[in-house]
Amino acid sequence: MSRESIRLPFDRPKIFDTMKIEILRMGNGEAELSMPFLEQYTQHYEMLHGGVIFTLADAACGVAVASVAREGKKFLTSQMNINYLEPIKEGITLCCAKVLRQGRIMPVESEVWNSDVLTAKANAIYTLVD
Repeated sequence: MSRESIRLPFDRPKIFDTMKIEILRMGNGEAELSMPFLEQYTQHYEMLHGGVIFTLADAACGVAVASVAREGKKFLTSQMNINYLEPIKEGITLCCAKVLRQGRIMPVESEVWNSDVLTAKANAIYTLVD
């Protein structure tokens, strides 16, 4: 799917353009996002910086929440934890996220994949705000 075929209930976040994040799938409390390996986002060992991986996971979780939040409802990340399992050195990175329970407080889990290798797992809590 192209960027234009998936409509977010809000303006596309500028960080998506900066990091070249694309939404591949969104609906029913789930989302899949992709991001290319970019050298400007590496750390001193030329591996993708952990903060960039965290941002991709947060973005995927947010898109999953957006797919089930009522129209016009705002939400924020209130807590997020990540476990890094393998370094990312090249290629396209995918993140799949799933809302575990809908409500005012929504727990979300995500997995980050690179070349068919699970590289990170994250858990987040999103809170609907007025």
